[in-house]
Parts: sequence; C-alpha cells; structure tokens
Amino acid sequence: MKFWVTLEGRDAEVECRTEGGRVVLDVEGRHVEADFCRLPDGEVYSLLVDGRSHEVRVSPTAEGLDVTVDGATLPVEVRHPLEKALQALGKRGPGASGETIAAPMPGVVVALRVALGDTVAAGQAVAVVEAMKMQNELVARAGGVVTEVLVAERMSVTAGQPLIRLKAAT
Repeated sequence: MKFWVTLEGRDAEVECRTEGGRVVLDVEGRHVEADFCRLPDGEVYSLLVDGRSHEVRVSPTAEGLDVTVDGATLPVEVRHPLEKALQALGKRGPGASGETIAAPMPGVVVALRVALGDTVAAGQAVAVVEAMKMQNELVARAGGVVTEVLVAERMSVTAGQPLIRLKAAT
C-alpha cells in the first residue's frame, strides 16, 4: 500500500507492507525492513532495524499522528495517494458542501463514534479503524452533520474507502 507522508514539512511517497512479523518500507528509493511487535500496553511497538532496537509510540491527533521514536516526538500526516492527487487539483478538503471521511489504509472498523444525523465538530473522532495491529482514530476536519454512515463495526475496509459523509452545518 502506498501513502503520502508529511514529516517536518517534507512530503514523501511511502510504500508499506507487512511480511509476517516484519514491516517493509520503501521511501524515495530507500528500502527499510524491521521486525516489530506490539507491546502489552497496546500503544507502544518495539522495532528492530539493522540490529538496533527502537521503542515507537503512535498517537492519533486532530492533524494526523504523533510518532515518538526513542523519546523524540514528531508530528506526521499520512494520506492516501488519491487524497494527495485531489488536493493538488484543488478539489480536496472540507468546504461548503461537506466532507467524506475515508479509510487511510486497509483494515477493520472497530468503532463508529457517530450516527446518522449527529452534528460533528471539527477535530471530533468519527470512527476507529484497526490496521496492521494499530488502531487509527479518524476525525472530521471541518465538521458538519452526518448524512451517511457507509460501514458497520467489524466491517473490513479498503484504503480510500468512504466511511462517513458529512454535510456542512448551515
């Protein structure tokens, strides 16, 4: 699966896949493989890269993710390539018409935080998708009123699949 990742103001295309207990990343021609396991608290991972062990915590934020590696925290934004392309065309982003919250990667919907007709504030959690043993809380960027809930809990989803549609509040 390919993603667009923004880290410290720099965009990069990242291809990510898992092979057993390994994660394989290809970042701008650089190939990185790591053994990983989720630690008992469920929010911290142990990564083994080139024989060096790293503790990694991934926490969702309203803007994306905070990734803490060996005590240093970096804000990271992860987007589907389609989202990046639409943004480049000037058609992406919440506006007067509303927004669609989509799955950032293939996974399983583990929680829906809203229902049809609910009013949602900007930055409010609307769903949780589990992917690669990590739970990703999805938030509304601009908020609005829920007009469609296109999935159910425990449903498998694909990357970029629309989950919830919002109409801008009037």
